[in-house]
Amino acid sequence: MDEAHIDGQDTDLNRWVKSKPSRSILYGAFGSTSLIPYDRMLNLIIGLADFLLRTNDTSLLLALRSANFDTYQAVLKNFHNNELKNILQDKYRVRIEEGFIQQKWILQQDSVKIFLSHCGMGSLLESIYLVKTIVCMPFNMEQFANAITIVSLGIGKSLFTPPSAWQSFIDPYNFVHYTFKSESVTDNVMTLWMNETYENAAKLMSLEMKYAGGTKRAVQEIEFFVELKGDLDRFTPFQNTLPFYQRNMLDLLFIYIVLPGIILLFMIYRCCKGSTKQKRD
Repeated sequence: MDEAHIDGQDTDLNRWVKSKPSRSILYGAFGSTSLIPYDRMLNLIIGLADFLLRTNDTSLLLALRSANFDTYQAVLKNFHNNELKNILQDKYRVRIEEGFIQQKWILQQDSVKIFLSHCGMGSLLESIYLVKTIVCMPFNMEQFANAITIVSLGIGKSLFTPPSAWQSFIDPYNFVHYTFKSESVTDNVMTLWMNETYENAAKLMSLEMKYAGGTKRAVQEIEFFVELKGDLDRFTPFQNTLPFYQRNMLDLLFIYIVLPGIILLFMIYRCCKGSTKQKRD
């Protein structure tokens, strides 16, 4: 994470972001290569519009590139719900940007509360470092694993629901075709908006990242590794120096479970054998 502060350019967009109240903006960006299909865009936009209608003093900023911007325009043109269409055309509350924007500067702003992300690693690191909770909408490759991790860490929600282990085994490359409903978008965003547990978890992770040393510490570790000529044997974890039976606690298993079990079975055997002998006599 590059910790250098970025001075925002004096643009209409940046003035719009600065004008908003603290923690009032939902910001969404989907990378430079991710393509949002029409049906997914439709459900996404309906869900976000519904969220705006349910809340006061909230704003939406979406960064859409080329084809995604055209898909958004097509969705908006075909809207039949005038209430949703009107809220999306409210320039005070909704801002749709086509092309590149200063993402890190935007995430640095106190007015931004939630980040709707494609779950690229760079975007996620910036978001966590700058204490923004995340709504995940992955598209391909490692983004799905990143989305699952974000949910498990308790710092965000995901529009992607992992399939069962059996489905993953049968069709491991079918993740990209997942779907979600507009209600799922609204519910996930509302959960992050209303529940401070997710933001508190993001704060803790941000502190861990900031006190880990950043780029300077990474350079020091690399230089140290070079000085050692790649030999890190003396830093082998203690558990890895133990014999196999100790590393897997087989000695404790034998002493506390196997051995008492053998003694118990022997005593039961002797008692049964003694009872049988008495009956014969």
